[in-house]
Amino acid sequence: MARKHFEMNSDVRKLIDKYSENHDVEFSDLINKALKFYLVNQMNYKEVKDALNEADIEASKYIDEAMRSSMGDINRNF
Repeated sequence: MARKHFEMNSDVRKLIDKYSENHDVEFSDLINKALKFYLVNQMNYKEVKDALNEADIEASKYIDEAMRSSMGDINRNF
């Protein structure tokens, strides 16, 4: 996959720095989990299913798992 470039604002940088002080997580793992959480919660089930099916045939095996794990993340946060 092609690398994407983004500019992090200072508030996000501070939050990441503080989170990194308290938890042992790689930056790329944190970004991937955060983006997945955000995107899955912004899209409906069909959009997620279509996106993962288009991305990779193997990924289709994990669509339901992705949706379930995101719902689990939501439930843990509230």
